Amino acid sequence: MQRTTLTFRLSGPHIQRDLLHEFALHHDVVASALDGDGTAKIAVQTISSPAALWDVRATVGMFDDGAVELEAQ
Repeated sequence: MQRTTLTFRLSGPHIQRDLLHEFALHHDVVASALDGDGTAKIAVQTISSPAALWDVRATVGMFDDGAVELEAQ
């Protein structure tokens, strides 16, 4: 099955840490921290189905209502 990676800029490193922990509990989801430019970011790879993509976006939104999706799919 095809997979998609969604990337988000987050409000801070504490949210990044919490989301990495949360996504570790999700089936068929691989999340990784993106650092380097001084902002907290996360890349989340999941199945390319509307439900799976919605689940990732909803989870990020529950943890950080200020999150911005950087690479919209």
